[in-house]
Amino acid sequence: MTNPERAPRSRWEFAISAAEQLLLWHGRTDPQVLQEPLRTRSVVLLGACIATPAVTAGLDGSDVSKVPLADAATVLERYVASALESCRDVPDSVGGRVVDEILSVYGQPQFEEIRHVVRETLAHHMADSGPHVRIIDRRQALLDTGLQR
Repeated sequence: MTNPERAPRSRWEFAISAAEQLLLWHGRTDPQVLQEPLRTRSVVLLGACIATPAVTAGLDGSDVSKVPLADAATVLERYVASALESCRDVPDSVGGRVVDEILSVYGQPQFEEIRHVVRETLAHHMADSGPHVRIIDRRQALLDTGLQR
């Protein structure tokens, strides 16, 4: 989803890049989550769940990596629709159209499948590193598996 040829520039691109790497790490043990279109939709939903607390905390650029995964999990469970709504203006090249697709299935089993993947991804990372882990704290695990850029 992100362009490996250039570094992320916007808050959203950093959130999507982190979401993609977190999901790929989780996918090592659950390859089904890496199948399209579930993979892309899960990355975008996780990106929205990361971007929301980044906005709240005033984190931009690479500082998005300071978002605690527990904060993203809270957004996923309590504020997911508003998190997605706040991302409606992102470019199609980094998930804009996918945001609309996810919102169109909100409240349906297909949405719950996407939410389940994101929930499991976050839980897997927090189980591996503790409940207070931030995205940046997962850097070594991502490097060890060749996922960190």
